[in-house]
Amino acid sequence: MSSEERSAITNGIWLCQTHAKLIDDDELTYTPAALQEWKATAEAMAQLEAKGFVVRRGRSFSELEAKVPKLIAEMRQDLSNHPLVREIVILSRKRMYHNVGKDKVVFVYFLQDYENLGGSIDVMANYGAIFDVTVGQIPRYRLHEDFVNYITGAG
Repeated sequence: MSSEERSAITNGIWLCQTHAKLIDDDELTYTPAALQEWKATAEAMAQLEAKGFVVRRGRSFSELEAKVPKLIAEMRQDLSNHPLVREIVILSRKRMYHNVGKDKVVFVYFLQDYENLGGSIDVMANYGAIFDVTVGQIPRYRLHEDFVNYITGAG
């Protein structure tokens, strides 16, 4: 690449001073191909945002699993035994629950079995793993199919 091509605006990637220095000091990690991919991604995101779309980084279910390993391990076991179940209910062991009028199986997780099940459920919802389908007073959630695929290894 000539000096003129290197300094052309079309070759520019705008970074803060800290990240520019980091990249300049590590040419093996930050290859021209990687930097060009970053630039293309950033430009595509900017175009979408200019059209009114919201662009955000996807969250990894493996990151989620690192945060709530016990709950996801139990869900994985439950799904291995009942692969078509997609709803969960959160209960206290002090409360009775009957799925009256419903002929489908739901997984039940008890508050007393986890350090902070409510917080874990909130985090799972933030990651898009589950979504709230509560009707009435019993917290009820549906598992997102992408999350089920992650848990079962199908995705």
